[in-house]
Amino acid sequence: MVLNTKILILIIPAVLFLGIGTSMVTGLWNSGDKQPSRYQDNELNPYDPQSISGSYSLADISKYYEIPVDVLYEAFSISDTFDPAKFKAKNLGSIYEPMEIEIGTESIQAFVALYNNLSFELVDVNLPINAVNLILAHNTSLSDDQKTYLNTHTINVVALDPSKVTLSEDEGTSTGFTVKGPTTIQEVLDAGMTKAEFEALVGTTVAHANQTVKDFCIEKGLSFSEIKIILQDTINK
Repeated sequence: MVLNTKILILIIPAVLFLGIGTSMVTGLWNSGDKQPSRYQDNELNPYDPQSISGSYSLADISKYYEIPVDVLYEAFSISDTFDPAKFKAKNLGSIYEPMEIEIGTESIQAFVALYNNLSFELVDVNLPINAVNLILAHNTSLSDDQKTYLNTHTINVVALDPSKVTLSEDEGTSTGFTVKGPTTIQEVLDAGMTKAEFEALVGTTVAHANQTVKDFCIEKGLSFSEIKIILQDTINK
């Protein structure tokens, strides 16, 4: 049987359309768009730096965000004598000489976000000067606002002698309660604080308990860094 040209013109697009449609349904078609897959709450999401919690090691962070371990070490003045598979994000604050400004897990989140040009809300997060210099050299897509933020939130850190640093598995404890970027007000209440106690500590009322503590602080003009420490200390007493 010989098909004429007019019929072929009608058949070919239909076949292509049906083929692509079937492939999309079965998950075989890839348009080339870089869309995030679904991740569990306890998994690192390479598209969301806020999924980094204190329990993740530098090796984990390096793998999922494709940032060399050496870069992470240089950014935060971490001695290469520490094993990247054992050095956790929550250990970061323990390697510096005491200072008033906090450098911790959120600082790592911010560095990863800015280094890889990922979305991240910069509020009350400070970065060591080495980290800022690496970001500026690597990410040429920073906005003027981001550059201005870095200029005003860059600090000098002094690392302790590694032999005098003990990396405690219980630091920033997994058994105690820790307020992080994604922590909601409801999770704070579930940890043992009443709504009245929370409102008394923050000095204002709460309308939606499913809002994150960080977003709440931003909305109310409060310092998230200060509030989270107060909440953690109160709950973990």
